[in-house]
Amino acid sequence: MPARGLYSAVTVGGVSLDTLSVEVSEGHKQVTSRCSLETEDITGITLNDPITIDIGYDDSHGVIFVGYVDEIVETRMPGTYQIEGRDVLKRAIDHYLVTTDIENPWSRKNISAEDLVKDLLHEAGIINYVGAVSHFTFGVKCDAEFNLMSSWDAVRTITHIIAYNCYAEDGVVYFKRVLPVPAAIADHSLTIGNLGNLMMIEYVYNTDNLRNRVVVFGRDGIYAEEKVASPYLPADFYKTAIVSNELIDTQRMADRSAAYNLELYNRLTETTRVEAVGNHSVRCRHTIAITEPFTEQVAERWFIYSASHRLDDNGYKMSLSLAR
Repeated sequence: MPARGLYSAVTVGGVSLDTLSVEVSEGHKQVTSRCSLETEDITGITLNDPITIDIGYDDSHGVIFVGYVDEIVETRMPGTYQIEGRDVLKRAIDHYLVTTDIENPWSRKNISAEDLVKDLLHEAGIINYVGAVSHFTFGVKCDAEFNLMSSWDAVRTITHIIAYNCYAEDGVVYFKRVLPVPAAIADHSLTIGNLGNLMMIEYVYNTDNLRNRVVVFGRDGIYAEEKVASPYLPADFYKTAIVSNELIDTQRMADRSAAYNLELYNRLTETTRVEAVGNHSVRCRHTIAITEPFTEQVAERWFIYSASHRLDDNGYKMSLSLAR
């Protein structure tokens, strides 16, 4: 089988960049996806320039990163430059909510979680947004207030309360509930053998991240608790996660927060780390099927928890961290 030709089209600040290497990483709990570009020329490029990265093969490639220049590192020997970038959520991290009157902070009342996140992102100039219906309402009894913090810190507070996720993909920010479990149908597959694409696999399982009890504290003494016995822990033993925030101002919100977070945390930690031939369409939060007899997997489905893609003179490889 003839070798496939590598494809790389990187644009920074409207400039087509010749690169020595391209690396893109994204993670389910990683605030932003990141890119790292090695090049010999940065003429016309400066901080916060927009970046678009399209990689793959001549017969199959696609955009895998949209963001901004975050840092430029100059190395005299061997005379190269390293450009580091973050996706569009960089704007939410860098933008701070600050009002001159401390008694009148940025606030909203009787607003859905998805619209509250939308307004917070708009403050940072992020308008390409898709928010799923959450059935959570903030500012019911008291205004939902934020001040002296970044837009992202405010958004992260909301996601922690209701066990939702906020992430960017190809320039669009999404707000929805994504449990780290595989879907019923896999988006991709990996296997070993002469025609396979799997190069390395490592399987680990433990109870490090398992929590089978969630307690929630809100405003004015609001309290909720959810717990369930776990087959992976000793009898009558509970590992506890705590959610505490004054934005929780109704008992209904507290009850739902406890239930949602218990569903998120009450699971055995199963992870698999693989290295494989690169595929630009394999992205974080997709589902992938693994066939590998040593770890006793036959078309076993996994949630892609993090993904790193690297293209250089040695070829195109990807490293994946999988969970279920």
